Amino acid sequence: MEIEYNYWTGNFNDVKTSLIRSVAQYNVYYSKIKIGITNDPPRRLIEHEKTKLGWKKMIIKYHTLSVNYINEMEKIIITHHWDIVENEVNGGGGPNGKTPPYYLYVLLK
Repeated sequence: MEIEYNYWTGNFNDVKTSLIRSVAQYNVYYSKIKIGITNDPPRRLIEHEKTKLGWKKMIIKYHTLSVNYINEMEKIIITHHWDIVENEVNGGGGPNGKTPPYYLYVLLK
């Protein structure tokens, strides 16, 4: 699986709007999309590869030092795209208690 760093930082509401639009565009080119968060993208990539679910790409989309912002952003993006994402729940498995920075990522297949 390939990893791509193409992320936003900055004002939460400005980033939120951009992310919502960006994730919607992936649905045009990919058949499956999943949203996740981590504080260690390379480690998380390896964990996803071990599942053998066939994800082709991991794109890092948002970067923050705030655990509250990363958890809220994940919930917003999943909720907004619930009809197109492969997530089983509306977020919540976040990096609470782990050290920043935090990243929101998109898996594509």
